[in-house]
Amino acid sequence: MSIHDETWDRPTCVYCHQEIPYGQHASHRDRLCVTMYVPRADHKPMNIPTSNRVDEEYFGLLNLILNEGRVKKNRTGIDTVGVFGAQAKFNVDMNAFPILTTKKVFFKAIVHELLWFIRGDTNIKYLVDNNVHIWDEWAYKKYVDVHKVNEDVENNKWMRHNDDGSVSMCTQSEFITRIQYDPLFAERWGELGEGTYGGMWRAFPFYDEMPEIEYGAVKGMEGIRGTVDQLQKVVDKLKSNPDDRRMIVSAWHPYWVDHCALPPCHCLFHFNTEELTENERDAIATDEQKNKASSVSIDAYDKVGTYFDELTKFGVPRRRLNVLLYQRSCDTFLGVPFNITSYCLLLAMVAHCTNMVPGVFTHTYGDLHIYENHREQIKTQLKREPMALPKLWLNPAVKNLFDFKFEDISLIDYQCHPAIKGEVAV
Repeated sequence: MSIHDETWDRPTCVYCHQEIPYGQHASHRDRLCVTMYVPRADHKPMNIPTSNRVDEEYFGLLNLILNEGRVKKNRTGIDTVGVFGAQAKFNVDMNAFPILTTKKVFFKAIVHELLWFIRGDTNIKYLVDNNVHIWDEWAYKKYVDVHKVNEDVENNKWMRHNDDGSVSMCTQSEFITRIQYDPLFAERWGELGEGTYGGMWRAFPFYDEMPEIEYGAVKGMEGIRGTVDQLQKVVDKLKSNPDDRRMIVSAWHPYWVDHCALPPCHCLFHFNTEELTENERDAIATDEQKNKASSVSIDAYDKVGTYFDELTKFGVPRRRLNVLLYQRSCDTFLGVPFNITSYCLLLAMVAHCTNMVPGVFTHTYGDLHIYENHREQIKTQLKREPMALPKLWLNPAVKNLFDFKFEDISLIDYQCHPAIKGEVAV
């Protein structure tokens, strides 16, 4: 599973850069060393910008799979090579925002998809209307699967009517066009199912009365159905009790995972906050905030408190916000780069609306894999040199997470290598 060629040589830890014999791990800080193959002595080393640890961390994941992964078969018919259990951490810095630079990542799609999740939407029409097609295959697959079972579904009104009087299923291109321009078609076939991310984040279903249980069987489901807005609940808790350890959003519903187009891959995320030190608060305060706080605290110290109390009054954050994501299934070439930037963006947006500093995104992986048909693309990417990270701009006028629009979010000075295409396994 190694990637030996004219460029690569001995296995080395991606964190401490010490040589490690193949198949062995050594303790390094609070995690195990992860081996990767480093360039030969006669190969020009990568010039990685000091502010960019994102591509380096991601390369560590790729090399972990290539060096130690096992081949597995799966429902898609395309074999994967993968490992179980890994973790990466990304510092969410607004002036060096986490996004890969060794290949172009479609930031527009990330923003629209995240806004789609946040609004609780589970129909792809919003994405299609905004020329984002990352969920097309899943909606189309539902359409095809239903019509394969019964070609006379609802009198064939959802089928394509041919000139010879016959009917047939729409092609994927025709399907997406109808989603965009036919409201009834979009309502029926654009829906991915209640178990999709937005539905679970904003309207997790429950019953207000527990059903009676008799000999393991459920009976008497007369309770009134309700929903929980998990994301709103977390935002409220961050403002009222930021030390709470229950600020969790779960997209995994044991029933609905079997009744939606794609069971959630990134299925649970957990927010955590920590107090900033006085030095950290002073470092992030603007000159204007420092001057105001200094003048007030000196002139009337006994009445208004210390300099740092005054910083709070002038809007300087007191806390750092972190988030940890558990992702059960991780397509490391196509999906994981998207997921990294999406959750870093979510963290930045929530911090922005709760007057906190964005901290660390911890990404915990379950089945971390690459598909066999992505091997050549990965080799190409691993030979590229990372670039400096861009800046993230969020509209300061937006104070409510649920009020963000696409134009309120912008990536500035994103420099990257060209995109590398790969087929999605459905």
